[in-house]
Amino acid sequence: MNRERIDPFLTDILIVDDAVDNLHLLSTLLTQNNYKVRSVTSGATALKAVSAKQPNLILLDINMPHMTGYEVCEYLKSDEQTKGIPVIFLSAIDNIIDKVKAFSVGGVDYITKPFQLEEVLIRVENQLTIQRLQRQLTEQNEKLANLNQNLEKLVEQRTKQLIDQEKTALIGRLTQGIVHNLKNPLQTIMICGELIGLRAEKGELNYLAKYQHDILSSAKQIHQIIDNLLIKSVWEKNLDLKPINLNELLKQELNFLEANLYFKNKIIKHYFLDEEINCIPLIYTHISQVFHNLVDNAMDAMWNRETKELTIITRQDENHVYMDIKDTGSGIAAEHISQIFDPFYTSKPAKGEEEQETNEPTGTGLGLYSCRELLKPFGGEIVVNSEVGKGSVFTVIFPKPRMTES
Repeated sequence: MNRERIDPFLTDILIVDDAVDNLHLLSTLLTQNNYKVRSVTSGATALKAVSAKQPNLILLDINMPHMTGYEVCEYLKSDEQTKGIPVIFLSAIDNIIDKVKAFSVGGVDYITKPFQLEEVLIRVENQLTIQRLQRQLTEQNEKLANLNQNLEKLVEQRTKQLIDQEKTALIGRLTQGIVHNLKNPLQTIMICGELIGLRAEKGELNYLAKYQHDILSSAKQIHQIIDNLLIKSVWEKNLDLKPINLNELLKQELNFLEANLYFKNKIIKHYFLDEEINCIPLIYTHISQVFHNLVDNAMDAMWNRETKELTIITRQDENHVYMDIKDTGSGIAAEHISQIFDPFYTSKPAKGEEEQETNEPTGTGLGLYSCRELLKPFGGEIVVNSEVGKGSVFTVIFPKPRMTES
Protein backbone atom coordinates (compact mmCIF):
# COMPACT_ATOMS: atom_id res chain seq x y z
CA MET A 1 0.00 0.00 0.00
CA ASN A 2 1.10 3.58 -0.63
CA ARG A 3 2.03 5.87 2.28
CA GLU A 4 2.27 9.61 2.31
CA ARG A 5 5.91 10.59 2.59
CA ILE A 6 6.90 12.09 5.99
CA ASP A 7 8.90 15.06 4.73
CA PRO A 8 9.68 16.05 1.11
CA PHE A 9 13.25 16.92 2.11
CA LEU A 10 13.94 13.61 3.87
CA THR A 11 13.38 11.09 1.06
CA ASP A 12 16.87 10.19 -0.21
CA ILE A 13 17.53 6.61 0.89
CA LEU A 14 20.64 4.63 -0.11
CA ILE A 15 20.24 0.82 -0.25
CA VAL A 16 23.47 -1.24 -0.14
CA ASP A 17 23.14 -5.02 -0.81
CA ASP A 18 25.04 -7.46 -3.04
CA ALA A 19 21.82 -9.41 -3.64
CA VAL A 20 20.07 -7.86 -6.64
CA ASP A 21 16.70 -9.38 -5.69
CA ASN A 22 16.82 -7.67 -2.32
CA LEU A 23 17.73 -4.38 -3.95
CA HIS A 24 14.81 -4.64 -6.36
CA LEU A 25 12.35 -5.56 -3.61
CA LEU A 26 13.35 -2.74 -1.28
CA SER A 27 13.64 -0.15 -4.07
CA THR A 28 10.17 -0.97 -5.36
CA LEU A 29 8.65 -0.86 -1.88
CA LEU A 30 10.17 2.50 -0.95
CA THR A 31 9.59 4.10 -4.37
CA GLN A 32 5.93 3.17 -4.22
CA ASN A 33 5.76 4.96 -0.90
CA ASN A 34 7.12 8.19 -2.40
CA TYR A 35 10.73 7.83 -1.25
CA LYS A 36 13.64 8.70 -3.49
CA VAL A 37 15.92 5.68 -3.67
CA ARG A 38 19.49 4.95 -4.81
CA SER A 39 20.83 1.37 -4.95
CA VAL A 40 24.41 0.00 -4.99
CA THR A 41 25.83 -3.55 -4.67
CA SER A 42 29.10 -3.05 -2.77
CA GLY A 43 30.61 -1.25 0.17
CA ALA A 44 33.14 0.67 -1.96
CA THR A 45 30.43 1.87 -4.31
CA ALA A 46 28.33 2.88 -1.31
CA LEU A 47 31.13 5.12 -0.01
CA LYS A 48 31.45 6.77 -3.41
CA ALA A 49 27.68 7.37 -3.54
CA VAL A 50 27.72 8.91 -0.08
CA SER A 51 30.66 11.13 -1.04
CA ALA A 52 28.82 12.33 -4.17
CA LYS A 53 25.63 13.13 -2.23
CA GLN A 54 24.79 12.31 1.34
CA PRO A 55 21.57 10.33 1.76
CA ASN A 56 19.15 10.85 4.62
CA LEU A 57 19.18 7.16 5.50
CA ILE A 58 21.22 4.05 4.59
CA LEU A 59 19.88 0.46 4.49
CA LEU A 60 23.09 -1.56 4.72
CA ASP A 61 23.59 -5.29 4.24
CA ILE A 62 26.13 -6.86 6.60
CA ASN A 63 27.55 -9.82 4.64
CA MET A 64 29.09 -8.46 1.42
CA PRO A 65 32.34 -9.46 -0.33
CA HIS A 66 35.49 -7.34 -0.07
CA MET A 67 33.98 -4.91 2.46
CA THR A 68 31.38 -5.84 5.05
CA GLY A 69 28.56 -3.61 6.22
CA TYR A 70 30.29 -3.28 9.58
CA GLU A 71 33.37 -1.86 7.88
CA VAL A 72 31.31 0.55 5.77
CA CYS A 73 29.49 1.81 8.87
CA GLU A 74 32.74 2.22 10.85
CA TYR A 75 34.24 4.23 8.00
CA LEU A 76 31.18 6.50 7.82
CA LYS A 77 31.10 7.05 11.58
CA SER A 78 34.80 7.96 11.64
CA ASP A 79 34.21 10.84 9.22
CA GLU A 80 32.90 14.08 10.75
CA GLN A 81 30.91 14.81 7.58
CA THR A 82 29.05 11.49 7.42
CA LYS A 83 28.85 10.25 11.02
CA GLY A 84 25.36 11.68 11.45
CA ILE A 85 23.77 9.58 8.68
CA PRO A 86 21.53 6.91 10.31
CA VAL A 87 22.30 3.32 9.26
CA ILE A 88 19.81 0.43 9.43
CA PHE A 89 21.54 -2.92 9.09
CA LEU A 90 20.07 -5.72 6.94
CA SER A 91 21.02 -9.34 7.66
CA ALA A 92 19.80 -12.89 7.32
CA ILE A 93 21.57 -13.68 10.59
CA ASP A 94 19.30 -13.33 13.59
CA ASN A 95 21.52 -13.73 16.64
CA ILE A 96 22.31 -11.45 19.50
CA ILE A 97 26.06 -11.23 18.81
CA ASP A 98 25.57 -9.76 15.32
CA LYS A 99 22.94 -7.36 16.55
CA VAL A 100 25.16 -6.13 19.38
CA LYS A 101 28.04 -5.61 16.94
CA ALA A 102 25.75 -3.76 14.54
CA PHE A 103 24.78 -1.28 17.23
CA SER A 104 28.34 -1.02 18.57
CA VAL A 105 29.71 0.21 15.22
CA GLY A 106 27.04 2.89 15.00
CA GLY A 107 23.89 1.33 13.57
CA VAL A 108 20.53 2.70 14.67
CA ASP A 109 18.39 -0.34 13.84
CA TYR A 110 18.53 -3.95 12.64
CA ILE A 111 16.16 -5.69 10.17
CA THR A 112 16.26 -9.43 9.73
CA LYS A 113 15.80 -11.11 6.32
CA PRO A 114 13.47 -12.22 4.85
CA PHE A 115 11.87 -8.79 5.00
CA GLN A 116 8.46 -8.04 6.37
CA LEU A 117 7.52 -5.09 4.16
CA GLU A 118 5.33 -3.40 6.75
CA GLU A 119 8.15 -3.65 9.27
CA VAL A 120 10.64 -2.13 6.84
CA LEU A 121 8.39 0.85 6.17
CA ILE A 122 7.74 1.47 9.86
CA ARG A 123 11.43 1.30 10.78
CA VAL A 124 12.37 3.60 7.89
CA GLU A 125 9.68 6.08 8.83
CA ASN A 126 10.76 5.99 12.48
CA GLN A 127 14.34 6.88 11.60
CA LEU A 128 13.31 9.64 9.22
CA THR A 129 10.94 11.02 11.87
CA ILE A 130 13.74 11.02 14.43
CA GLN A 131 16.00 12.78 11.96
CA ARG A 132 13.31 15.33 11.15
CA LEU A 133 12.71 16.02 14.84
CA GLN A 134 16.45 16.37 15.46
CA ARG A 135 16.69 18.84 12.62
CA GLN A 136 13.71 20.80 13.95
CA LEU A 137 15.29 20.79 17.42
CA THR A 138 18.53 22.13 15.97
CA GLU A 139 16.64 24.84 14.09
CA GLN A 140 14.68 25.77 17.19
CA ASN A 141 17.88 25.93 19.22
CA GLU A 142 19.42 28.20 16.60
CA LYS A 143 16.32 30.40 16.64
CA LEU A 144 16.41 30.45 20.43
CA ALA A 145 20.08 31.40 20.38
CA ASN A 146 19.29 34.22 17.94
CA LEU A 147 16.37 35.34 20.08
CA ASN A 148 18.59 35.33 23.17
CA GLN A 149 21.19 37.34 21.32
CA ASN A 150 18.55 39.81 20.13
CA LEU A 151 17.06 39.92 23.63
CA GLU A 152 20.46 40.73 25.10
CA LYS A 153 20.80 43.57 22.58
CA LEU A 154 17.31 44.81 23.41
CA VAL A 155 18.04 44.62 27.15
CA GLU A 156 21.29 46.50 26.60
CA GLN A 157 19.52 49.16 24.55
CA ARG A 158 16.66 49.43 27.04
CA THR A 159 19.09 49.64 29.95
CA LYS A 160 20.90 52.48 28.21
CA GLN A 161 17.56 54.23 27.60
CA LEU A 162 16.60 53.84 31.27
CA ILE A 163 20.00 55.14 32.38
CA ASP A 164 19.62 58.13 30.06
CA GLN A 165 16.10 58.74 31.38
CA GLU A 166 17.31 58.48 34.97
CA LYS A 167 20.13 60.92 34.22
CA THR A 168 17.59 63.33 32.74
CA ALA A 169 15.29 62.89 35.73
CA LEU A 170 18.23 63.39 38.10
CA ILE A 171 19.14 66.63 36.37
CA GLY A 172 15.52 67.73 36.75
CA ARG A 173 15.48 66.86 40.45
CA LEU A 174 18.82 68.58 40.95
CA THR A 175 17.59 71.70 39.18
CA GLN A 176 14.43 71.87 41.28
CA GLY A 177 16.49 71.11 44.38
CA ILE A 178 18.78 74.04 43.59
CA VAL A 179 15.79 76.33 43.21
CA HIS A 180 14.32 75.04 46.49
CA ASN A 181 17.58 75.48 48.40
CA LEU A 182 18.07 79.03 47.15
CA LYS A 183 14.50 80.05 47.97
CA ASN A 184 14.95 80.81 51.68
CA PRO A 185 18.01 83.09 51.51
CA LEU A 186 16.53 84.86 48.50
CA GLN A 187 13.27 85.34 50.40
CA THR A 188 15.19 86.91 53.29
CA ILE A 189 16.92 89.29 50.89
CA MET A 190 13.60 90.28 49.30
CA ILE A 191 11.88 90.86 52.65
CA CYS A 192 14.81 92.88 53.98
CA GLY A 193 14.80 94.94 50.81
CA GLU A 194 11.13 95.78 51.26
CA LEU A 195 11.65 96.65 54.93
CA ILE A 196 14.56 98.94 54.06
CA GLY A 197 12.29 100.81 51.71
CA LEU A 198 9.54 101.16 54.33
CA ARG A 199 11.97 102.25 57.06
CA ALA A 200 13.71 104.68 54.77
CA GLU A 201 10.39 106.34 53.90
CA LYS A 202 9.71 106.81 57.61
CA GLY A 203 13.23 108.02 58.28
CA GLU A 204 13.94 105.09 60.61
CA LEU A 205 17.51 104.63 59.43
CA ASN A 206 18.73 102.91 62.63
CA TYR A 207 17.26 99.59 61.34
CA LEU A 208 19.32 99.62 58.15
CA ALA A 209 22.44 98.08 59.71
CA LYS A 210 20.48 95.02 60.88
CA TYR A 211 18.86 94.51 57.47
CA GLN A 212 22.23 94.93 55.78
CA HIS A 213 23.65 92.19 58.02
CA ASP A 214 20.77 89.86 57.12
CA ILE A 215 21.16 90.55 53.42
CA LEU A 216 24.91 89.89 53.48
CA SER A 217 24.45 86.67 55.49
CA SER A 218 21.81 85.39 53.08
CA ALA A 219 23.97 86.30 50.07
CA LYS A 220 26.83 84.36 51.69
CA GLN A 221 24.54 81.34 52.03
CA ILE A 222 23.68 81.51 48.33
CA HIS A 223 27.36 81.76 47.48
CA GLN A 224 28.18 78.67 49.58
CA ILE A 225 25.32 76.68 48.01
CA ILE A 226 26.61 77.52 44.53
CA ASP A 227 30.16 76.58 45.54
CA ASN A 228 28.94 73.18 46.73
CA LEU A 229 27.13 72.55 43.44
CA LEU A 230 30.18 73.46 41.37
CA ILE A 231 32.37 70.86 43.06
CA LYS A 232 30.07 67.85 42.25
CA SER A 233 27.36 66.33 44.31
CA VAL A 234 27.56 66.81 48.07
CA TRP A 235 28.33 63.17 48.84
CA GLU A 236 31.00 62.70 46.15
CA LYS A 237 33.40 65.52 47.00
CA ASN A 238 35.85 65.79 49.89
CA LEU A 239 33.55 67.60 52.29
CA ASP A 240 34.93 70.50 54.26
CA LEU A 241 33.32 69.76 57.63
CA LYS A 242 33.84 72.37 60.34
CA PRO A 243 33.01 72.24 64.07
CA ILE A 244 29.74 74.11 64.48
CA ASN A 245 27.70 74.90 67.56
CA LEU A 246 24.19 73.82 66.62
CA ASN A 247 22.58 76.25 69.09
CA GLU A 248 24.43 79.22 67.62
CA LEU A 249 23.44 78.15 64.12
CA LEU A 250 19.76 77.92 65.13
CA LYS A 251 19.82 81.31 66.88
CA GLN A 252 21.25 82.90 63.74
CA GLU A 253 18.66 81.25 61.48
CA LEU A 254 15.78 82.10 63.84
CA ASN A 255 16.90 85.70 63.66
CA PHE A 256 16.64 85.53 59.87
CA LEU A 257 13.16 84.02 60.15
CA GLU A 258 11.95 87.03 62.13
CA ALA A 259 12.02 88.90 58.81
CA ASN A 260 9.09 86.67 57.78
CA LEU A 261 6.02 88.48 59.14
CA TYR A 262 3.94 85.30 59.24
CA PHE A 263 6.60 83.60 61.36
CA LYS A 264 7.07 86.69 63.53
CA ASN A 265 3.44 87.57 64.21
CA LYS A 266 1.34 84.42 63.69
CA ILE A 267 3.46 81.64 65.20
CA ILE A 268 3.76 81.01 68.95
CA LYS A 269 7.37 79.90 69.45
CA HIS A 270 9.02 77.84 72.19
CA TYR A 271 12.78 77.30 72.22
CA PHE A 272 14.55 74.81 74.49
CA LEU A 273 18.23 74.72 73.58
CA ASP A 274 20.65 72.57 75.58
CA GLU A 275 23.51 74.97 76.20
CA GLU A 276 25.89 72.11 77.05
CA ILE A 277 25.88 70.76 73.52
CA ASN A 278 29.42 70.58 72.12
CA CYS A 279 30.39 71.60 68.61
CA ILE A 280 29.96 68.87 65.98
CA PRO A 281 31.44 68.66 62.43
CA LEU A 282 28.86 70.00 59.99
CA ILE A 283 28.42 72.12 56.90
CA TYR A 284 26.65 75.31 57.92
CA THR A 285 24.69 75.85 54.70
CA HIS A 286 23.48 72.24 54.67
CA ILE A 287 22.12 72.35 58.21
CA SER A 288 20.66 75.84 57.83
CA GLN A 289 18.82 74.64 54.73
CA VAL A 290 17.55 71.54 56.55
CA PHE A 291 16.34 73.73 59.41
CA HIS A 292 14.57 76.19 57.09
CA ASN A 293 12.90 73.38 55.13
CA LEU A 294 11.57 71.77 58.31
CA VAL A 295 10.35 75.07 59.77
CA ASP A 296 8.69 75.98 56.46
CA ASN A 297 6.90 72.62 56.45
CA ALA A 298 5.82 73.14 60.06
CA MET A 299 4.37 76.57 59.26
CA ASP A 300 2.60 75.19 56.19
CA ALA A 301 1.12 72.35 58.27
CA MET A 302 -0.33 74.92 60.69
CA TRP A 303 -1.67 77.25 57.98
CA ASN A 304 -5.35 76.54 58.65
CA ARG A 305 -4.98 75.58 62.31
CA GLU A 306 -6.37 77.73 65.08
CA THR A 307 -3.40 77.01 67.33
CA LYS A 308 -0.03 77.64 65.70
CA GLU A 309 2.75 76.62 68.06
CA LEU A 310 6.29 75.82 66.99
CA THR A 311 8.67 74.16 69.44
CA ILE A 312 12.39 73.79 68.73
CA ILE A 313 14.54 71.65 71.01
CA THR A 314 18.20 70.66 71.01
CA ARG A 315 19.41 67.79 73.18
CA GLN A 316 22.10 65.13 73.27
CA ASP A 317 23.12 61.75 74.57
CA GLU A 318 26.42 59.90 74.59
CA ASN A 319 26.58 59.29 70.82
CA HIS A 320 24.23 61.78 69.17
CA VAL A 321 22.97 65.36 69.08
CA TYR A 322 19.28 65.87 68.35
CA MET A 323 17.24 68.72 66.90
CA ASP A 324 13.45 68.43 67.37
CA ILE A 325 11.04 70.60 65.40
CA LYS A 326 7.50 70.17 66.68
CA ASP A 327 4.34 71.74 65.28
CA THR A 328 0.63 71.74 66.09
CA GLY A 329 -0.32 71.17 62.47
CA SER A 330 -2.72 68.77 60.81
CA GLY A 331 -0.37 65.76 61.20
CA ILE A 332 0.56 63.01 58.78
CA ALA A 333 -1.39 59.78 58.29
CA ALA A 334 0.63 56.66 59.16
CA GLU A 335 0.30 55.24 55.66
CA HIS A 336 1.93 58.36 54.16
CA ILE A 337 4.96 58.66 56.45
CA SER A 338 6.99 56.16 54.39
CA GLN A 339 6.49 58.39 51.30
CA ILE A 340 7.17 61.87 52.58
CA PHE A 341 10.93 61.71 51.84
CA ASP A 342 10.37 60.55 48.25
CA PRO A 343 11.23 63.18 45.62
CA PHE A 344 8.17 65.10 44.35
CA TYR A 345 5.83 63.61 46.93
CA THR A 346 3.77 66.37 48.56
CA SER A 347 0.39 66.73 50.21
CA LYS A 348 0.31 70.43 49.28
CA PRO A 349 -1.09 71.87 46.04
CA ALA A 350 1.48 72.13 43.26
CA LYS A 351 3.19 75.47 42.81
CA GLY A 352 1.29 77.67 40.37
CA GLU A 353 -1.74 79.92 40.07
CA GLU A 354 -3.35 78.76 43.33
CA GLU A 355 -0.34 80.01 45.26
CA GLN A 356 -0.73 83.47 43.71
CA GLU A 357 -4.51 83.65 44.15
CA THR A 358 -5.03 82.26 47.69
CA ASN A 359 -1.59 82.41 49.33
CA GLU A 360 -2.21 78.83 50.46
CA PRO A 361 1.10 76.97 50.96
CA THR A 362 2.25 75.03 47.89
CA GLY A 363 5.11 72.62 47.36
CA THR A 364 7.38 70.84 44.93
CA GLY A 365 7.83 67.68 46.98
CA LEU A 366 11.56 68.32 47.27
CA GLY A 367 11.87 69.85 50.75
CA LEU A 368 12.11 66.68 52.85
CA TYR A 369 13.93 64.82 50.05
CA SER A 370 16.49 67.64 50.01
CA CYS A 371 16.83 67.45 53.83
CA ARG A 372 17.63 63.76 53.72
CA GLU A 373 20.18 64.22 50.92
CA LEU A 374 21.87 67.15 52.68
CA LEU A 375 22.29 65.08 55.87
CA LYS A 376 23.80 62.02 54.15
CA PRO A 377 27.41 63.29 53.82
CA PHE A 378 27.98 63.33 57.56
CA GLY A 379 25.72 60.45 58.60
CA GLY A 380 22.72 62.52 59.70
CA GLU A 381 19.17 61.23 59.49
CA ILE A 382 15.58 62.29 60.16
CA VAL A 383 12.86 60.41 62.04
CA VAL A 384 9.20 61.43 62.18
CA ASN A 385 6.47 61.02 64.77
CA SER A 386 3.08 62.33 63.82
CA GLU A 387 -0.57 62.08 64.81
CA VAL A 388 -3.38 63.26 62.56
CA GLY A 389 -5.11 66.28 64.08
CA LYS A 390 -2.41 66.93 66.69
CA GLY A 391 0.80 67.66 64.80
CA SER A 392 4.22 66.28 63.99
CA VAL A 393 7.73 66.09 65.41
CA PHE A 394 10.68 65.90 63.01
CA THR A 395 13.87 64.86 64.77
CA VAL A 396 17.21 65.42 63.06
CA ILE A 397 19.93 63.13 64.43
CA PHE A 398 23.61 64.10 64.19
CA PRO A 399 26.32 61.58 65.14
CA LYS A 400 28.96 62.87 67.52
CA PRO A 401 32.58 62.46 66.40
CA ARG A 402 34.24 59.41 67.94
CA MET A 403 36.89 60.11 70.53
CA THR A 404 40.32 58.91 69.42
CA GLU A 405 42.86 57.62 71.88
CA SER A 406 45.86 59.92 72.30
